[in-house]
Amino acid sequence: MTGSLILTILLCFGPVPGLPAQSAPTGTLEIVFTGIKSDRGNVAAGVNRSPEGWPRKPHMEFCWEKADLKDGTLIAEIENLPYGVYAISVLDDVNRNGKMEMILGIPREGWGFSNNPPFRLSIPDFDDCSFIVERPFTRITIDLRYAAGGG
Repeated sequence: MTGSLILTILLCFGPVPGLPAQSAPTGTLEIVFTGIKSDRGNVAAGVNRSPEGWPRKPHMEFCWEKADLKDGTLIAEIENLPYGVYAISVLDDVNRNGKMEMILGIPREGWGFSNNPPFRLSIPDFDDCSFIVERPFTRITIDLRYAAGGG
């Protein structure tokens, strides 16, 4: 009895030999960052899959050097991204400290969000910035903005 119980559990919860494992579909996300004012530092992005934590606590973080920056544009990729809904916040981290520099509440470094929502005095909602990855290749453009000529 004990042996058949273990076999039943293994068959129900374990992989079945000879059957291919089914994995969630993934794609490559190409992000075109435009309007970058400086070749110093790097471009940091926080990626959220839901409004939870948006945008201060991203679910994933990425950082790209500006070695391939050309005319204020940098192209970056995130590979093997599971299909789903995402929103991205971006920082032109000129001093490479991983946080937005502020002076009197005004950003001193560039920032941007997916979908390029209109500028407001508050952070845009997740829904305003969200997009769907549902193909093997998706391309988005994020325009960086600078307050008071920062960068």
